[in-house]
Amino acid sequence: MSSRLRGLRRGSQLCFFASFVLLFAFAAYPLKSPIPVDLFLRADPLIALSAMVSLRQLVFPLVWFALPLVVLGLLMGRAFCGWICPMGTAIDLSERVLGIRGRRPGRAPQWRRVKFYLLAALVVTMLIPAAHRSAEELALSESVGLSAVYLLDPIALLTRTFALAVLPAVQWFLVLASDTATVWAYTDFAEAHPWVLRLLDPVQLGLGAVARPVYFRLGLVAFAMFGGMVALGGLARRFWCRNLCPLGALFAILGKASPISLAVSDKCTRCLQCVNECKVGAITEDPHEYRAAECIHCYSCLAVCPEQAISLTVRGEATGRKDELELSRRRVLQAAGLGLVAAVLPKVGWGARRSEAGVLKISGAKLIRPPGARAEDPFVTACVRCGECMKVCPTNALQPALGEGGLEALGTPILVPRIGPCTEPCNLCGQVCPTRAIEPFEIEEKRHLYLGTAMIDRSQCLAWAADRLCLVCDEACSYDAIFQVTIDGVDRPLVNDRICVGCGICERVCPVQPQGAIHVYATGDKRDWGREAQRAWREAVEQEGAGGSPYPGV
Repeated sequence: MSSRLRGLRRGSQLCFFASFVLLFAFAAYPLKSPIPVDLFLRADPLIALSAMVSLRQLVFPLVWFALPLVVLGLLMGRAFCGWICPMGTAIDLSERVLGIRGRRPGRAPQWRRVKFYLLAALVVTMLIPAAHRSAEELALSESVGLSAVYLLDPIALLTRTFALAVLPAVQWFLVLASDTATVWAYTDFAEAHPWVLRLLDPVQLGLGAVARPVYFRLGLVAFAMFGGMVALGGLARRFWCRNLCPLGALFAILGKASPISLAVSDKCTRCLQCVNECKVGAITEDPHEYRAAECIHCYSCLAVCPEQAISLTVRGEATGRKDELELSRRRVLQAAGLGLVAAVLPKVGWGARRSEAGVLKISGAKLIRPPGARAEDPFVTACVRCGECMKVCPTNALQPALGEGGLEALGTPILVPRIGPCTEPCNLCGQVCPTRAIEPFEIEEKRHLYLGTAMIDRSQCLAWAADRLCLVCDEACSYDAIFQVTIDGVDRPLVNDRICVGCGICERVCPVQPQGAIHVYATGDKRDWGREAQRAWREAVEQEGAGGSPYPGV
């Protein structure tokens, strides 16, 4: 029975990990998956808690998907960590492939409480309201927290690693393999051994062709973070899972109500094989006792016990189960202070300047958000930096922010038109965002979802600076926001800033190298107006022509 349970658990791990990889692969244009490609992110209770507490509202797509895992946590504690979590499986596979077999149980007790302190710090970041400059602004704006869950949530971390690091590496490998196969196809050896081409050519292997590999900023950072988590396994197996994972801490707290327990009979000879085998150090030096908050229900202890002295039972005093978290009040207060610093520090000094009216928050001119994005504060709060929107973008236009929005916006998606534009027939980013930081929208709405405004650099433009005929930006604009005027006998382009939504097509196709002569800036971003106000603006412009009012209804 014990071997069957362990085999069943391993099969469950592999199935859920394969499901995670498949859903990640299905997040592509056109989106045809009958199952939400962001299913694992939606079902993450920590992400759901973060989004709803920090935004001060219910996010129903998260509630319904996270509820089953909350129930699982109440019934079986950290069973999610041992049976479902793709991050745990990725760490297990990485440790096995790299031969990392850290076994230092003595270090576990001093570290295992850290995950609870980290969870406390993250909760504090959710609760602290964002700062505003005046009471009037506070009344007019959304009161949101400053959640930092994206830093440590395992599902967001793994998705981000796959999107920013693994996907580009795989695509570059496929391109390299295709090029290698093309070269080999013209050799005498290849003609004599055609099977070599099949090994080298990804198309013949059924892996498909890649026209242009994607590229993401911060890809190496994402890979380094995951590599560091795996490397910590040299100290103890699944070091991240047993000591640092805040999602595991949340399940551990839920599991205090779990009725399932382990019992050790009198047949135990204290051989300590169960202690050495336990992946998360849940069994104490006395094999008759175990920390229920740490147990991930992997059942390795049942499988290795030579006397079959360990069994599953209903919760009772005779099981040796210990539910105490044994947290230090001082450490909890220190964690709360850490959460306060993590929430406030990104807001201080970076992205602000002094004006006569006080401190005025400003953002980078290239802070161009995807269509459907919330106003800046709620967007930064709700975004878990998972990278799903970046992965699904067919033009590779969405990139992690660096310094465009300050430290608080680091890693959030921004549009980089020179890499790729936001094409009109696509609305996938709103469909795959698990927290509704990017709210779903219809393609027809993109004509009034203003991301920014294109501006022409006349000192670089071929038509303005060199008196040469160039209609590339005008011909490419799908919103008819660029028109030509004849000056000194030469057609020169101008931008209608009331129609331009900042999609970036013009900047992408501009033949002037390397930066282009037309640029999209965040000027004209109307996210804080709301969709109806933006729609009214667009309708007023269409009715009044170029003389439209700068404010809806005026």
